[in-house]
Amino acid sequence: MADDLVAAAVAELYGGDPAAFTGRRGELAAVARTAGDRAAAQAIAALRKPTRPAWVVNTLVRADPGAAAKLAELAAALRAAERAKDGHRLRELSAARGPLIDALTDQALVAADVVAPPPSLRAEIAATLTAALADPEVYGAFSAGRLTSAVQWAGFGLDGGWEASAADSASSLMPRDTPVPAAEHPIATVTPLRRAPKPGARRSEAPGSAGTQSTAGAAGEATARRVAEEAERLAREAAERAARDRERYADVERSVASATAASADAVATEDRLEAEVRDLEERLTRAREDLAAARMRARRAEAAERRARQVLGQLHRPDRD
Repeated sequence: MADDLVAAAVAELYGGDPAAFTGRRGELAAVARTAGDRAAAQAIAALRKPTRPAWVVNTLVRADPGAAAKLAELAAALRAAERAKDGHRLRELSAARGPLIDALTDQALVAADVVAPPPSLRAEIAATLTAALADPEVYGAFSAGRLTSAVQWAGFGLDGGWEASAADSASSLMPRDTPVPAAEHPIATVTPLRRAPKPGARRSEAPGSAGTQSTAGAAGEATARRVAEEAERLAREAAERAARDRERYADVERSVASATAASADAVATEDRLEAEVRDLEERLTRAREDLAAARMRARRAEAAERRARQVLGQLHRPDRD
């Protein structure tokens, strides 16, 4: 019961809106306490809110479940090339790694609907994907979409822990403190160098085994081609999205220019009409003043006429011969 409650809470919290993470975490912990499962409530309350870069990378895995497999395939090819001491294959795979990380970074930003991301955000996302390629524990959290912070790979080559089973990797999905936060160290580029053997460790295959090297080389070559093709496809899709974005931006720019011109024309028309209205108002004012003066003169003339008539009425009209 406790595992079910925690698993459901983890799936909901790390797959939802990070802005609602804290409030929803408290609600789910309260549900577990009400159900009488204090252990689950404590585990849910301890879940860490993902940072923005971690949330973007988590979104990538949920939008494209095959993204984790692409990194795992490249990691397997790099390990095979390292074991076979195939420098040529390592160079090919290293060349394919950069475009793949870049393409997955672009894909993550699109999946998270992040427009015009700052360089620091892109760098942290790319560093976390690179760490997932090198470190099985980071890969486990990445593949489950449960990263809580950006991570960088502070070592060299691939982590020997990649030899662990997939079940062991999955056990590292819960938030933990082992990965190095990207904010504490400069972002490093992982170069697939051979790791020095641990003291007393036995090599699983002879360095000069031609058969083993040939088999590993063939498998590595096929994997390198698949990885390179996938990286090329992702880069092409990213370029197409960028072209569409540029076209939309140009359309919006044209719309803004058209709206600006229309606005300027409307303002000019408004100014012209306002001037005409002011002129008409002034003419109306003068006409009203002239009308008032004319009315005054008319009233005075009427009064003078009345007085003249009164005087005329008082006078005796002389007879005419």
